[in-house]
Amino acid sequence: MRSYFWLERIGMGVRVEQQARRDRMVMAAATELFWAQGYAATTIPEIAEKAGVAVGTVAKVGSKDELFLRAWEERSTEISLHLLSQAGATSESVTERVWSYLSLMLEATILMSDTIRDYLVAYLRAGDHAANLQRIDQVVGAIRALFPPDDRGEDSPAQLAALTLWLAYSSFVFSLAANSCDKDDARRLLRAVIEATCAPFEEKP
Repeated sequence: MRSYFWLERIGMGVRVEQQARRDRMVMAAATELFWAQGYAATTIPEIAEKAGVAVGTVAKVGSKDELFLRAWEERSTEISLHLLSQAGATSESVTERVWSYLSLMLEATILMSDTIRDYLVAYLRAGDHAANLQRIDQVVGAIRALFPPDDRGEDSPAQLAALTLWLAYSSFVFSLAANSCDKDDARRLLRAVIEATCAPFEEKP
C-alpha cells in the first residue's frame, strides 16, 4: 500500500511537469506568433501547430485573449526590466535615466499602436489581472531603483514618483491607442512630466 502511494505521488509529479512543459511550449509559440503577426492574424490552431500540440491542449492553457495578454505582458515586462537595467547602469541624471527608458517605451507604443489597441481591448474583456499587477510592481520597483536610495518603504517620495511616472506613461498608451493624443504632443508632455517629477531628486549644484 505504501509503495502504491509513492508511485501515485511520482506519477502525479510527472504529469505536473508534463503539463508545465506543454504550457511553456504553447506560450512560446503564442508569443512568437502574436509578436510577429498580431492578434487578429493569429489563430488557436496555428498556435497548436507551432507548439506541436493538440488544439484542446492550447485551450487548456488559455483562451486567445488570455494567451495574447500573457504573451504581451510577459514580453513587455522582460523588455522593460532590460531597458531599466541599462538605464540604471549609466551615470546620467535621474531625469535622463528615466527618459532613456520611458522615451523608448513611448516610441514602441507609437510604432505598435494597432497591436496596443488589440491588447487594450483584450485587457478590458479579461476579468483577472492579478498576474499583471505583480509584473507592474516589478517594473515600478525597477523605476524606483533609478532614484537615490532611501529606507522609507512604500511611503518613499521616490516610490511615489516611480508610480506616478508609470501611471503617466500608461495614460499615454491609452491615449495613443485611442487616437486621442498626437504623438508629438505625447513626446513633449511625457518629457515635461518626467522633468517635473524627477526635479526634486536631482543633485543641487
